[in-house]
Amino acid sequence: MLKNQKQEGFQHAANVGNKNKIKTGGANIDNNILLYIILGAVLLICTITDFKYKEIYMPVIIAGLVLITCFHIWQKNFSYADIAGAFIVCLLFTAASFASRGQIGLGDAFLFTITGAGLGFMANILIIMFSFMLAFCGAVFLITIKHKPRNYCMPLAPFVLSAFIFYLAGIYFPL
Repeated sequence: MLKNQKQEGFQHAANVGNKNKIKTGGANIDNNILLYIILGAVLLICTITDFKYKEIYMPVIIAGLVLITCFHIWQKNFSYADIAGAFIVCLLFTAASFASRGQIGLGDAFLFTITGAGLGFMANILIIMFSFMLAFCGAVFLITIKHKPRNYCMPLAPFVLSAFIFYLAGIYFPL
């Protein structure tokens, strides 16, 4: 009897891991791929505008939030806790923006809001930490090799996009 319960437990664990997969012929497609495409597109557009104009456009952020919310409602995995976490992150980065007199932009706060709404609170914390680690490495490179001044204004969106790509690589190509 105990052996059958173990086998049923393993079978249940295997099914839980596959619940986010859609069977199409012989291939499994991850349901979250659409979410990753939406997030990647929003982050890519924000990265381009941050590089060119040093701005992150609110219509892109709002459209991304609407699409992400619709995706979560469609997948029936809408979480008020994740939305609250994204909102809290937004408030903290907005306060940091005012405290740093714009060194951390409001657009950056909204970027982290969109990653939090899409991926959840814990994944957002990981992306925030990795974004700042990458930005630190970029700043060290710019100051030491390119001889930029310490108060050089550097866009953060490319580092958020890079952290998101590394996050996806960790999901789909674990070590």
